[in-house]
Amino acid sequence: MEEKQALLFYTAGLFDSGGKISFRKDQRSKTSIYLHITLKAKSQDALKPIKETFGGSLRKNRKKVYLTLTHKKARDFLKTIKDYTVSSREEIENALKLFEVKFSNQFEKERRKKVLKDVVKEFKNTKVKHGRSSVRKFVEG
Repeated sequence: MEEKQALLFYTAGLFDSGGKISFRKDQRSKTSIYLHITLKAKSQDALKPIKETFGGSLRKNRKKVYLTLTHKKARDFLKTIKDYTVSSREEIENALKLFEVKFSNQFEKERRKKVLKDVVKEFKNTKVKHGRSSVRKFVEG
């Protein structure tokens, strides 16, 4: 097995076991949301090769290390590991739908916001989280 493919299987395994997809409200536009992906591990060495490949930022607390990916880095990450995951494939496909809607020019601004809300509402029965209360207000409002 090639080294890159081994890294993708390793990354997908980490994501399946402890990865999290959530939404955050975009503070720049105030009218949109973005994906926020978190991977966690016990040591920084476990996440370093993933950070070198996909980017993102590492954050430590006393017991764990977290790798965070947002916006287009999150989309690229999900597209790359989708075929290697076992239990998260459906959530990844739903999250990628969000990017298709958000970055397509086929919807005018108000209709795009409605479509984004509908896509986010589909996540209610999955392990994808709505994130902070500002995202819940975005979806409900």
